[in-house]
Amino acid sequence: MTNTAHPWHGIDPLWNAPHIQGVLEIPQGSRIKYEVDKASGLIRMDRLLASSFEYPINYGFIPRTLGPDGDPLDILVITHSPVVPLTLITCRVIGIMAMTDCGIADDKIIAVAERDVSVEHIRLIQDLPLHWKEELKNFFEEYTKLENKKVMIGDFSGADVAARIIQQHIDHYQKEYGQ
Repeated sequence: MTNTAHPWHGIDPLWNAPHIQGVLEIPQGSRIKYEVDKASGLIRMDRLLASSFEYPINYGFIPRTLGPDGDPLDILVITHSPVVPLTLITCRVIGIMAMTDCGIADDKIIAVAERDVSVEHIRLIQDLPLHWKEELKNFFEEYTKLENKKVMIGDFSGADVAARIIQQHIDHYQKEYGQ
């Protein structure tokens, strides 16, 4: 058996700073919610969404982070095309969407893929069209309704706020796991 890195624990998210590393779990356009199995590091199907919604963006997490919900910090990565699960992707953080899920903070870091010329012009959260932000908020508010979950979407903030939240989640991970 080979010794492979666990997607959550085995990858330094800041090895290519100022860029961040993300591990994608769910491709844009999917109706299936995948997530990395915490024990094995394999991708597993969590569930088929209980609504007709599709993920409007590639969805994953930032390695070696830990949030109040016990999961790594989520990252939404803008690319031209859907990206397959378990892809390690170098990103440029542009902001954050504040969110709570059942009363627990579950913020979403928003980033663009570093090697995608179709999105390299997006530098700030303000560069995203208002309609796109509203669509993103609508997805997270609505897709959970048929699952009887209460999600609250807050404001969009810039990369400075996102960097602070990322560092808090890295610190929490290091306190819990000692890496």
